Amino acid sequence: VWWVAITLLHAVFGNLWALINPWIGAYTLLDRLAGGRLSRSRMLAYPAWLGYWPAILLFLGFAWLELVYPAPDDPERLAVAVAVYWLAAFAGMLLFGCKAWTERAEPFSIFFRLIAGLSPLVIGPALEGGRRSLALAVPGAALLERKPLPISGVLFVLLTLSAVTFDGLSKTFWWLALGDINPLEFPGRTAVMGRNTGGVLAAFALLAAVYVAAVRLGWMMAGKAGPLKAALGSFVYAIIPISIAFHFSHYLTALLVDGQYAVLAAGDPFGTGLDLFGLAQAQVTTSFLNTHDGVRTIWNFQTAGIVAGHVAAVALAHALALRQFGDTRRAVLSQVPLALLMVLYTLFGLWLLSTPVAL
Repeated sequence: VWWVAITLLHAVFGNLWALINPWIGAYTLLDRLAGGRLSRSRMLAYPAWLGYWPAILLFLGFAWLELVYPAPDDPERLAVAVAVYWLAAFAGMLLFGCKAWTERAEPFSIFFRLIAGLSPLVIGPALEGGRRSLALAVPGAALLERKPLPISGVLFVLLTLSAVTFDGLSKTFWWLALGDINPLEFPGRTAVMGRNTGGVLAAFALLAAVYVAAVRLGWMMAGKAGPLKAALGSFVYAIIPISIAFHFSHYLTALLVDGQYAVLAAGDPFGTGLDLFGLAQAQVTTSFLNTHDGVRTIWNFQTAGIVAGHVAAVALAHALALRQFGDTRRAVLSQVPLALLMVLYTLFGLWLLSTPVAL
């Protein structure tokens, strides 16, 4: 639930993770105890050649745990995984500095910062006394101010989209039938670990290859203005609205159900009968999934999310192309292959919503 809800909140309210991430408190406390030496210096300089590769590997591990591992919700194993990851990330911050690690190597900090670029809330000019103000902007406008990502950063963005896409694909009757598995008698994740591991990697590689091909073709059609790497690093920001659209549409049903469990658990976090919200007698309901109107309403919201995300992506891509190439004609030409890719991805997303899936 945290992964679904916090991601969506970032698209609305901006980079909340900078305030609530689980390392900031411990790092700040340790820095104060050290007299501020942690924030003023670092043990090692973060190697430029590493780029976003640590974040890619760590996000792949997270995706594998969520999408492939047989028991991702097992409390004991999940607690161990979270503890090990927290310690490893904190060690990285101590070695390379908090800013360097969270900007290049810590995948959740990077992902949420990218999603926050879609928020209509932006930091305004400084007020008297140094206070900062909030201002409203066109959603996604903040992404236009960001520098092109390096190739490793491009791949990280594509990985976040390919992971949620494969999550939807892996449950379809079509995917299971490829492995001669009866979707109505699904034997469990253990039986498909190998295939799904390959699927996660293949989805990532395929999306990366198609994206590079589309941008390269558009770059050639626009007269090869500017470096290809700059085009790849700039246009990938247009993938972010598609990523949040897939995230919303794919996880909406899970959020509606599991969100109820989360609220009830938050009302009595230690199982002592605390009842903070007065919901002790409340029951989790899935009745909205048992009626035609309920299912149709959810599907309509999912469809609207997919379409809206792709429309926003096309608009953002055009604005990025104008920034990259400087004139309307070359900007339009450069976007033809990428726009075609986005249309096809829209159709694929709608197919994922409509095709039968195994529970």
